[in-house]
Amino acid sequence: MAYTIKYQGYDVTCDTVAEVRALLSENGNKPQSIPTQDNAILSDGASKMDVLVSKLQKEQRDLLKHVVSHGMLTRDKLRQMVGITDPHKFAGVLISISKSAAGSGIKTPVESMFERENGSGPRVYQYKIRNAVKAELKEALAKVQ
Repeated sequence: MAYTIKYQGYDVTCDTVAEVRALLSENGNKPQSIPTQDNAILSDGASKMDVLVSKLQKEQRDLLKHVVSHGMLTRDKLRQMVGITDPHKFAGVLISISKSAAGSGIKTPVESMFERENGSGPRVYQYKIRNAVKAELKEALAKVQ
């Protein structure tokens, strides 16, 4: 009896169960992701937020410091505070914060929302720090200068 399985996007036909097992063990299975908490403590006593902040570049840390200290900020106000005039570069800074957070095993600390002026006008984007991690992020930013 032949077994057809989907393997890395391909249909692979194996004649026996042993071949299926050999294929999987030879190439390995991807480990299941383990859910993590934002405030998890690592073995050296540092939190995941400390690790995240230490990985960030100065421009990214400055953006987080402004949002932590001022609460909710509009995109234009935040770009002005950080000193980034190019909207693509600003988006890159936000994306790199999110990717670094994901690499540290936590959700991004920055939340974005938008409103429409007069109900159907242009969007006005606003950014804030998630309430669940605000105090921890503030503490982590204070440790890194």
